[in-house]
Amino acid sequence: MTITLQDVAYQLGLKIDDDPVSGCIGGWEQHYQGWTIKELYEQILGVVPSPKDRQSQTKWTMKLSWFHNTVYGELEQDATEERLMRYTRGYIMQLIGGILFPDASDSRVHFRWLPLLENLDACDRLS
Repeated sequence: MTITLQDVAYQLGLKIDDDPVSGCIGGWEQHYQGWTIKELYEQILGVVPSPKDRQSQTKWTMKLSWFHNTVYGELEQDATEERLMRYTRGYIMQLIGGILFPDASDSRVHFRWLPLLENLDACDRLS
């Protein structure tokens, strides 16, 4: 039996006809107006992970627990719109790393997915 993309779409309720979800790995600065990875974390999540939270200086895979403890965590009742967006991005990164695209350790997520969450309004155009 062969599992098709349509089968996956049916089972998970994911779209398959729009822009594909992919992540940039090489040539980072060319794709993001010269921003460094640290600047992107600061811009999108409001916090930059410490070296102990990353896999290494070059790989930039993040512990899922870092997203839970630092970004996602508990949301305050009087949270600002900006805090709500950062919370949402942290939650989505946990879903990506824990369910949709887990790595071999099942405990990390690669930063390459983070730019997809910069504009949450554009996420509905992704497959």
